[in-house]
Amino acid sequence: MSDFQELAAYRQQLELPPAGSENDRSTIAKLEIDGTTFFGINSSSNPTQRQITLRVNPISRTHAEADAFQQAFNLGFRGGRARLTVDRDLCRACGQNGGVKGMAKQLDLDEIEIISPSGCQIITLK
Repeated sequence: MSDFQELAAYRQQLELPPAGSENDRSTIAKLEIDGTTFFGINSSSNPTQRQITLRVNPISRTHAEADAFQQAFNLGFRGGRARLTVDRDLCRACGQNGGVKGMAKQLDLDEIEIISPSGCQIITLK
């Protein structure tokens, strides 16, 4: 199963509309670190509201990426490489303005690969 198929299946479990459809108002993110997978969802659609304690801008704080990173942070995952797959392109706050990069730094990651519908990007942090 591809990463995007996995995200679509997770959406289906949550009874959310398909990504990019007319009624879609949610983003799903999958963060893989050290063989463990964390699924995140934006706070307006999240059945499990998590407190985001990571230092991140107010816009990214409510996004699926922050939810996934927070889960990894809470379980003590630090260092190494990670892969983030998101079913829509990163918004300005998470991408260009550094929200994802800042969260990756707080997990002390060496590198993060970001996969979105537009393609793949690798951010080297160390």
